[in-house]
Amino acid sequence: MADEIKSTLELALEKAEKIGKASKEELELMELREKAQKLGAKFLKNEIENFEEALNELLQNKSSSQRKEIIKNIVEVFLKNINLPWFEYQIEDSKKALEGLACIFKNIPEISRLTQEIERLLKEYYNHKEAIYNELKSRFEGGLEELEKNLSAQLGAEVKINIEEHPQFREEWRKIKEKLDEEYEKHLNYLKELFKKIVA
Repeated sequence: MADEIKSTLELALEKAEKIGKASKEELELMELREKAQKLGAKFLKNEIENFEEALNELLQNKSSSQRKEIIKNIVEVFLKNINLPWFEYQIEDSKKALEGLACIFKNIPEISRLTQEIERLLKEYYNHKEAIYNELKSRFEGGLEELEKNLSAQLGAEVKINIEEHPQFREEWRKIKEKLDEEYEKHLNYLKELFKKIVA
């Protein structure tokens, strides 16, 4: 495992080696990719007042292939930040990335429908996951009441078992969640691919 993970130093050396062999155009393209990714990241962190303005500035006086590369890299940053939410606040993080995509593709009429579809999917996943989790939890808790009562009587003190720590509960939930994630991930990836096709 350790051999598979490249150290930061190795990555830096590889990059330096590539730069050494790269042509002027390739170097410019690498620099543009980096600038594009930084711009996308700054937008997601709310560090930019006017994203559209900053994007237009970056695109200014660039060739069509450079412009395409800039857009492609920003889109990749946004898409990486759209994920199935484990916590509710993560929906907001994804919404910020969707907002960025909507801004980039504002001249394509279908985009707002696509971003809304992704947002709907993320909310649906979160609600579905929570409902299944709570249902499973109450099913397990029902079976534990008797055990808690017996243990409390034996020990002469109230015993409370944390159902979420119970190995059987955790295993059951892991299986359910895996299936649920797979189903939703497939749909989400399909929708994300549509954005990639636009900038391909």
